[in-house]
Amino acid sequence: MGRRRAARAALVAVWSLAVAVFGCSAAVAGSIKDYAGDMVSLDAAGKVESTSRLFFSGGNVRVEIPAQEDMGPMVIIVRPDRKVQWMIDVKAKTYFEQQLDEKTIADMSRGGGAAMPMGEHVVKEEPLGSEKVNGYDTRKKRVTSTSKVMGKTYTSVSTVWMADEFDVPLRERDEQGGAEEFRNIVVGAQPAALFEVPKGYARGKGMPGMPDMDMPDMPDMKNMPDMKALEGMGMPPGMKMPGQ
Repeated sequence: MGRRRAARAALVAVWSLAVAVFGCSAAVAGSIKDYAGDMVSLDAAGKVESTSRLFFSGGNVRVEIPAQEDMGPMVIIVRPDRKVQWMIDVKAKTYFEQQLDEKTIADMSRGGGAAMPMGEHVVKEEPLGSEKVNGYDTRKKRVTSTSKVMGKTYTSVSTVWMADEFDVPLRERDEQGGAEEFRNIVVGAQPAALFEVPKGYARGKGMPGMPDMDMPDMPDMKNMPDMKALEGMGMPPGMKMPGQ
C-alpha cells in the first residue's frame, strides 16, 4: 500500500507537468506557482504511512519519495521547458531520462506507458460544498473514475478537496478511508538546483526499482513504465488533463 501511495505522488508531478506545458483553464491551474509542501499518506485510522516532499517553481516540479518496501528513495523531476522527466535513484546515484510530449503524458495519466493503449477513462464529479483545509478555502467534491482496460472495467470513488491556489489537492480520501494530505505548505521561490540532476550521477538504462536491461530495440526503455508501482492507477482523483 505504501508503494502505491508513493507512486500516486509521482503521478501528481506528471499532472502538474501537463498543466505547465500544455495549459489549462484558470479554474484548474493553481494561482500560486512557487511553493513546496509535504504529501502525507494516511491510513484509515489517520496514522501516517509515508511522506513525500513536493517542490514547484515556475512550472518545474520535484517529488522526493522515501524508501518504500523494496524500492529505495527516489526523486522525480519534471521540466516543462525541456519536455523531459528524470527519475533519480538516490542510493545508486543514477538517473533515468524520459522525453515527454502530449501523447506520453496523456497515456501516463491513465496509468500506462506511451506504448500501451489504455482504453476509455471517464470521470464524474459531484460538488459537495466548501470546507477549510490546512487554512485554505477548498471546493469539496466526490469523484467517480471509471476506466475500461483490456475488456475490464475499474471504478473508484474518492472525495477531493481542491484550493484555487494550488495545482494539487489539499486532501483526497478513498473509499477505504485512506487519505493523502498536502501539508506544511511554504509559498516562495525554490532553489534552481532542486530541478537539476545532481552532479556526479550516472545515466542508467532502466527506471529506478527495475533492473537494467540492455535491449537494442528498446534504447533506455523510454516507453516502459514502472508497472509494479503504477499498475491499475490513474491520475489522483479529481484531477483532469487539459482539455478533458
